[in-house]
Amino acid sequence: MAALHPAAEWLALQDTFYRLHRLYQMQWAELDLTKFRIAAASFGGPIALLRDERQLVEAGTAPLLDTSIHVYTASGQAVGRIECEGAHVAGFGWNSREELVCVQEDGNVRVFSLSGREPAAFSLGAEARECGVVDCRFWDQGLVAMTADCRFVCVADVAEPKPRMLADPRLDARPHSWTVVAPHLTLSRHVEVLAAVGATVVSIDAAGVQDQLLEHGPYASISVSPNGRLAALCSGGRIQVVSTDFQRSLSEHVRPAADAPLGIAWCGSDAVVASYADEALLVGPFGDVLALPHDAPVHLVQELDGVRMFNGSVHESLARVGDDALSVFQIGSTSPAALLYDATDSMRDHASHADEIVRSIRSDMPQAVDTCIAAAGAEPAVELQQQLLRAASLGKAFLPAFNGDKLADMCRSLRVINALAAYAVGIPVSLTQFQSLPLEEWVARLLNRNLHRLALHVCRYMAAPSAQVYVHWACAKIRASTTLDDDALYRLLRDRLRAEVPSYVDIAEVANRCGYRRLAIRLLHHEPRAASQVPLLLSMGQDAAAMHAAVRSGDADLVYFVIFHLFKALPLGDFFLAIGRTPVAGRLFERYCTQVGAPVLEDYYFQNDSFARSAHLVIAEALAERDPARIVASLKAALKMLHRDKTRALEAAALDQQVRLVQVQQQLGAECAGATLNETLARCLADGDYARANKLRSEFRVPERRFAWIRLRALVARRDWPELARMANARKSPIGYRPFADECIAALQFQEAAKYIPRCDPHDHAPLFLRIGFYREAADAAAKARDLDMLRQVHAAVRDLALQHHIAQMIEQLARQ
Repeated sequence: MAALHPAAEWLALQDTFYRLHRLYQMQWAELDLTKFRIAAASFGGPIALLRDERQLVEAGTAPLLDTSIHVYTASGQAVGRIECEGAHVAGFGWNSREELVCVQEDGNVRVFSLSGREPAAFSLGAEARECGVVDCRFWDQGLVAMTADCRFVCVADVAEPKPRMLADPRLDARPHSWTVVAPHLTLSRHVEVLAAVGATVVSIDAAGVQDQLLEHGPYASISVSPNGRLAALCSGGRIQVVSTDFQRSLSEHVRPAADAPLGIAWCGSDAVVASYADEALLVGPFGDVLALPHDAPVHLVQELDGVRMFNGSVHESLARVGDDALSVFQIGSTSPAALLYDATDSMRDHASHADEIVRSIRSDMPQAVDTCIAAAGAEPAVELQQQLLRAASLGKAFLPAFNGDKLADMCRSLRVINALAAYAVGIPVSLTQFQSLPLEEWVARLLNRNLHRLALHVCRYMAAPSAQVYVHWACAKIRASTTLDDDALYRLLRDRLRAEVPSYVDIAEVANRCGYRRLAIRLLHHEPRAASQVPLLLSMGQDAAAMHAAVRSGDADLVYFVIFHLFKALPLGDFFLAIGRTPVAGRLFERYCTQVGAPVLEDYYFQNDSFARSAHLVIAEALAERDPARIVASLKAALKMLHRDKTRALEAAALDQQVRLVQVQQQLGAECAGATLNETLARCLADGDYARANKLRSEFRVPERRFAWIRLRALVARRDWPELARMANARKSPIGYRPFADECIAALQFQEAAKYIPRCDPHDHAPLFLRIGFYREAADAAAKARDLDMLRQVHAAVRDLALQHHIAQMIEQLARQ
């Protein structure tokens, strides 16, 4: 029997066609879904069922009598069960990460993952806890909960929960129905609540409340289109479509003597599906209606490009037929794509006119190929996908310059989509939905269901990184292992993960949480990034390993991170021992304490018996003191520390002299405080206290040359020429007599300088006499030294004509010799 034409199953609504496609015969037991509260995720996601406690269930007839939330795939296969302990569940729904968000009546929220991770939890705040939560609505990232006093609290992102109360609508009774407009669909980019109150609808956001002044309420159901531009309002048998700003009414359908629908959802962005007890109604953009009969009420799941409908026995998809499919399959179509598709069928049947068909569309072949490829992407039936792709492949053979990447990409995408839609996986998605999320999201959804082999095949087939698959598999293997020990698990993971995983931190963290601490440590040895390795080692109590990894990385900030963690976590003595084992950490700790002036550094030196460093620290503190008594006390304390270190004898001797010097300076007065030994000697000499200066010289063993220089300069500054003469005449000067002349010349005391020039080296006589203006003496000294150049310099400097003539004769005479 010949197969039906694809267009024979289309449903016409005026000039628009819709396709009702059966996805699955449900694999669960026959369930009466009217006895359950249902939450189904979009993008072909899982279905959560919770028995409705408000309804009585006959014992023995329902398979689910407990209070757990049972999770199924879209094909009806059981995924798992979630136990919600505590208060009753006020509402539950799925977010974009396929996490089940359960809001309890006491305001507590728990977020469950399909992969079995520990659920996250947070609270909606004090008002939700005091008044209680009665209902909830969810969108991709967040939720809005309604309290018993008809206030609304919003959480924009459950991953980073920050509950926020919306404006108070001051309602006397609960709304007949309400829904939310997600933030990305509103002009304000903030969530908005639409609540049916009385005969009208009020919009509520964080800024205020606005009455939309409608008159046909009360509205039992409100639904917003996927693009956020339209809203469907149901009041009894009336279904009205308006813009979300409620300024325009686009269409209206009235079903006489009908009850309010059980549910309402959008099929795309221009048609509405309403679910009743025995049928579903598709209401078009102009109020036309198409009836879809069912044996039992169906639950509606709104998708980007259509709607999914399921009950206890069947799961179907309803979507608009696209223009590409119409161009190929519409009855009587003579488009190039339709002719190319017919030519493919004729060629398969070995019909002779296939070549004529291909020749007739030769000029339109690129358009025909593109249309067949696009139609294959929109077609849910695998057989039709294959036929359309064969037609596109046939047309491509007649186009020598056609780029085949589009055909290859479509084949890959459809193969992945069909693998996702298999009964064992149960993720029915269209090409539009598949392309609206990155491939990593679809791989993550497979991993959430522990379908690691399929996820790995998808990554390899699509040439995508597969590291996340191996990481998730390793984590799942560790969680599921109950009989293997650390060594066996390590060997198993090492063989599978070799060169496949760039980071082992996530795996090691799961191993540590599951009690495999030794396994976690061994896995961290393979982690190449110390910045990721160190925090986990610290959380596991492996302080020494963390410090070693931080030092090995060469990152000072990471070493400081470990140091500060140990400082907070350990007693002070244990902390000092921990950083003392690592010289790099000890030096960094010393540098930090020195920069900030932390007093704990003194305790660190004391515990490590670092007497010299402790002494240096005390000396540094003494330098900042102003009180001489405190300075002496601090220096004596530092001296005691240095005496305990036998290798610091020279430093101890120098510090001992410094202590005695400070004590002497205390006696001399405040003006000597903080001065060096040389400055102190100079001060005594400048004051004429020669006896004390000599005593200090002998007490501190000042070298004779140094003391001579200090005494010379002090006497010249004091203008004590007799004492200077006694110093020069007492015995041979250890510094010579040139400094005497230079210092006097610098003080402009030329007569005094002249007394010491003759006692200088003969070669210095002429230059020194020339400097003080004693030209005759300079000329005589130059002549005596037979220094012709110096004579010429003196001759050039002299202004006395007689002396100039005399020096000229000396030059002439010396030149002849």
